[in-house]
Amino acid sequence: MKPPHPLRPPARHLTLVTLVLWGAAQAQTAPAGQTAPDTVAPALTLQDVLSRLEAAPSVSAARLSVQTAQSTLSAASTALGLTVTVNGNAGYSGPLTATAADGTATTTASSLSGGAGVNVSLGLLPWSSNQSGLNSAVRGLALAQANLISAQNAARLNVAQQYFAAVLATQDLDLTARTLALRQRQLAVTQTQRASGNATDGNVLSAQAAVQGAQGAGLQAAASLDAAQRGLEAALGGAVGPGTFSTRPADTVALPDITALVAQARNGRSEVIQARNTLAAAQDTLDTQRRQTTLPDLTASVRYGPAGSGGVSTALNLQQGTVSAGYSVPLGDSTAAGSGAGNRMSASVSGSYVVYAPGQRAQLSAAEANVTQAQLSLNVAQQNVELDVRSRYSALQTSMITVQTRETALQVAQLALQTAQTRLQAGTATADDVSAAELDLAQAARDLLAARITAQTTLIQLQNAAGGPQ
Repeated sequence: MKPPHPLRPPARHLTLVTLVLWGAAQAQTAPAGQTAPDTVAPALTLQDVLSRLEAAPSVSAARLSVQTAQSTLSAASTALGLTVTVNGNAGYSGPLTATAADGTATTTASSLSGGAGVNVSLGLLPWSSNQSGLNSAVRGLALAQANLISAQNAARLNVAQQYFAAVLATQDLDLTARTLALRQRQLAVTQTQRASGNATDGNVLSAQAAVQGAQGAGLQAAASLDAAQRGLEAALGGAVGPGTFSTRPADTVALPDITALVAQARNGRSEVIQARNTLAAAQDTLDTQRRQTTLPDLTASVRYGPAGSGGVSTALNLQQGTVSAGYSVPLGDSTAAGSGAGNRMSASVSGSYVVYAPGQRAQLSAAEANVTQAQLSLNVAQQNVELDVRSRYSALQTSMITVQTRETALQVAQLALQTAQTRLQAGTATADDVSAAELDLAQAARDLLAARITAQTTLIQLQNAAGGPQ
């Protein structure tokens, strides 16, 4: 009686997937000294990638916002200087003939009148609109700069994550290729044993499933590498180009000073700056409401010149905090009319004071409430950023412990490989046992790499939580 025909996986499918995995792994992990048939892809370091960070779409958009805020500040600063305006007027009156009751006719000749002048104004007092606009522009620029730093930090983290994801996927490609080679050898051995009656169909199916699992893991690693490359290109806003991801994360990560990080976050995070700007704007509104309630709308003016028109004048508005000065010259017939009159000085004061206005009092109360709410929002923002920093700090501590654990696991795998090699020399183990131990060592190295990547990216997240690297 012939034994059942051994189960065999689809040869064409296994061969195709094997070639794909080996080709991808060799393209990314060829050791130094080995050359590809055409050319070797150049090394692409993390620093090379970070040097292109300014071209990232998010960073470019934030930088445009900073430029807009700088233009606004420049305009506000210019508005603090003298504002000079020129003015003029002209009028014409036609001839008039009037007849009195006794029949006498009086004729008034036509007349031409006008004037020309120049006026300058300046926001003199601290609460003038020009000064308020300048303060608002300064706050806007500070927020735009904080948003730019935040965008740069976020882009830096995104680039580092995508880059290290590509590094890990490259390692996974090599590991899955080696795993697939071992599983295929084990499948061949099991099929041979099944042909000689020393293995069952279940053993063959299990070995075949192991091969298929290795194939799936390899395809997943290739997909992860492709996704990381595309994510990196999207983060940078352009093609990265061919290259091997050569930068590895640091072996050790030092814990930064948590006190300094908390202080930096409570002062410089964009959320805190925005809340502080909101508080400052609410305080400006409250000050304006208080001035309107307590100060009279007073305007004082002084003029020196002819009695009719023209001359030099100056005025001060208390509530608006502005001072203005002007000089005008009469033209036409008005010049002749006033030529015989002497110059004199005149002064005037006009103003009003609100005695009773419930609506104004309500606006003042609302402004006071807005200041209180803005202060609470600032306190909450500072508490939130501090909590974020401390959470990231704890996560970094955990990741550092994980690195130490993975280093110990790597040492255990190295000892296991040495044991397997010793047993092979003694004849108590097979070459596949050594290959399996080598594979376990490669897996432990991969896990250590992943732990170090996690620690490195967690450190960047901690720095971002504090507002950026110190």
